[in-house]
Amino acid sequence: MSIVDIVRAIAWVSLATVGLVTIAPLRWRAPMLVSAHADRALTFVVLAMLFAFAYPNDRRAVAIFCILGAVISELSQLISLRRHPKVNDALLKAFGALAGVLIGAVIVQLISFEQH
Repeated sequence: MSIVDIVRAIAWVSLATVGLVTIAPLRWRAPMLVSAHADRALTFVVLAMLFAFAYPNDRRAVAIFCILGAVISELSQLISLRRHPKVNDALLKAFGALAGVLIGAVIVQLISFEQH
């Protein structure tokens, strides 16, 4: 099993975890160490970076997938009666996803540049 396979598994498990946490009741969540806005953005920065590492040759597809995932995660709150999706939160998550893909792509470029 290669490192890319491991990163892909981690990325998909992380996505599933974010999806479950998004629709789970708030009382099931661990206390946040940062503000809710930072938590939303940073979650998608890290998630998108993982996907950028997992699929380094598909940057556009990863960016589209991560941005759509951010919006869908916000819309999935419609499943829960006590949660309410917000456009601002969806935009914040999408911005985090885009930033994560860009950061991940730069890191992949730097790593591949150093190997040559």
